[in-house]
Amino acid sequence: MPRVLFYFFKNVHAPVMLPIYRELSRDPRFEIAICSPFDQYVRELRAGFKEGEEAILPRGEVPVVEKPQEWRSDVVFIADSVTHLVQGCGRIINVGHGLLSKGQYFTDTDYIHRENLEHLLLVPGEYHKQAIRDSGRVFIPVEAVGYPKMDMLFQPEAPSRDELCGRLGLDPAKKIILYAPTFNVALSTIPVVWTRIKELATPDTCLLIKFHGSTLPEFVSAHMTLPRENPNIYLIDDPDITPYLQIADVMVSDVSSAWMEFILLDKPVVLFNNPNCKEYINYDRRDIEYAWRDVGIQVTSLEGMKRAVVRSLERPEELSERRNYYIGKLGVNLDGNAARRVRDLTWELLDGRISKRRLQPVQKVTIVLIDTGGDPAINVNRVEELSQDCGIEASFIALDGGIADDNEREAAASTDGLLRIISLPDLPKVLEGSDFLGLLPLGARGWDRWLFRLVNHLRRDSSLDAVVPLSSRGEMVQRPDRYIQALEGNDYTTRMTDMLFKSSLVAQNIPLDGIPAPDTGLVRLGTPAAERVFEWLGGSNVNPFSSARLALDVVVERPASPSRLKSAPGAAVMSDGRPVSGIADLEKRIAELAYRIGSDMPSETAPEREERLSAEDHLALARHYMGRGKRDQAVRAAEAALRIYPRCTAARYIIGQVQSPAAQTASAR
Repeated sequence: MPRVLFYFFKNVHAPVMLPIYRELSRDPRFEIAICSPFDQYVRELRAGFKEGEEAILPRGEVPVVEKPQEWRSDVVFIADSVTHLVQGCGRIINVGHGLLSKGQYFTDTDYIHRENLEHLLLVPGEYHKQAIRDSGRVFIPVEAVGYPKMDMLFQPEAPSRDELCGRLGLDPAKKIILYAPTFNVALSTIPVVWTRIKELATPDTCLLIKFHGSTLPEFVSAHMTLPRENPNIYLIDDPDITPYLQIADVMVSDVSSAWMEFILLDKPVVLFNNPNCKEYINYDRRDIEYAWRDVGIQVTSLEGMKRAVVRSLERPEELSERRNYYIGKLGVNLDGNAARRVRDLTWELLDGRISKRRLQPVQKVTIVLIDTGGDPAINVNRVEELSQDCGIEASFIALDGGIADDNEREAAASTDGLLRIISLPDLPKVLEGSDFLGLLPLGARGWDRWLFRLVNHLRRDSSLDAVVPLSSRGEMVQRPDRYIQALEGNDYTTRMTDMLFKSSLVAQNIPLDGIPAPDTGLVRLGTPAAERVFEWLGGSNVNPFSSARLALDVVVERPASPSRLKSAPGAAVMSDGRPVSGIADLEKRIAELAYRIGSDMPSETAPEREERLSAEDHLALARHYMGRGKRDQAVRAAEAALRIYPRCTAARYIIGQVQSPAAQTASAR
């Protein structure tokens, strides 16, 4: 009986996965458990559940495990990018990035490479599936299944608007406005409109305020008194927005995935454009949250928002044709059976049928398994699983160093040629017809995923002579300086520097079960690197991969002509305005970028990280006050950030802006 684990890392993951949980629970062939790894909400990670929210989970129905690896599952379901936390939990199925991209999920960005650590990525519609294919950076199976989160709204037994209003204590005769902003400070409506959002509520309308699960607590608490001020205002603390999509007549949002969910119901949306959106580190105008904004009425002020809401309530059909155009373009199957399709694909994954559906073929690879040991179960069963998992035309060779016994040879013979045990002199003959030779030690855990990553580099660039994993010997953390050294001597535009930095971050966020040996890698046959591999296999003390390209988990592409970038506009500069030059400056620039997006740096201790994240909360408030013209409060918030984290250059910048002579003169006027 397959064991299935649902991993609820964040509160926002529950509405995405619970419909799938309920569908699989009806199948007696599955044994199910859940994992919620945090006892309380962890602010710096935006993880866990806030007080009262965890009641949504099916505790008491199935086992609850504290650590995902404890369950020893065959399949683990996740939502969003937490793959690195469930390594060793069987096949990984990612069921949710929502409908929008935010510069990370459905465009050709560095972040999208994270999907290659999963075994199956499920997306809502054909648009999302094609976008991932077009990126050329994802090599796992991708399937469009629909949107399980909204299944309940499209099933025959779906409750009506009046029924839901009755359950929620709302007057169905009143028009209902649903305010659902995103949490990102640079993108959200909240820092600009603030509590004046209450002005949308009138005697004839209800205003429902549904914050994203990761919204800053200060932002949420500022709105807590609004329902007491006006009985037509409701603050929704339900983690699941789905029922409120059903009852609302119009939605006010910004770049939250909620507005895309709402238009699937062919209802009008009012979209607020935060003037700071381009400051968002992952801003990409190609993303559908920006490119498709004509699906609703766009506004830039509270007064414009109020007018747009009235217009939408009076003429809800006005943009219906455009909404339906985009619904068709998304290609989301809205038949209420998305969770059922996920269940069927789970069985296909377990049966090994899905792993054969790969996006791009690669050249033939022969893998030499080093230090096989004497356990035929490892040599045979694991190799058969590996060949399915990588989706390549590969054969596997175990070199007989005197360890193979009759049982082991008999087990290898049962694989119909997939695994052969040979002596070293026979290797050249066996390699005839292959394009690449790989070395892969079976002694390290996680070796199957290492091969998958290496093969992906052949899919990206078949001209490579050699490729090896990026990993320091004996170290679990992959360091940005390895990336820098690999590209030393080039000049970079700001975009190239950001790419380099984000690549290192993605690598850091992939803790491995084991570190590959220095001899792990792939080489093209007939090259000097291949000759060194043969020497090494023969016992010579050489490094077989001394000139191999590092296999970045996120590809950092060299510019076509680095020399052309030296005087290019927008070249990377330090905070003091000097151009980036040399390794030391580039490392410093990467540290500055790390501060900008609140990400880990390898040299940062846990207390330092906690201090920096706490300072960032004060910095977010400082930016909020600057946006509202409250300069004194902005300075106080920025000073609080500096007291906690003296290296906070952004806080110094805000203080400098307020206290500059030009600002003082403007304030006096």
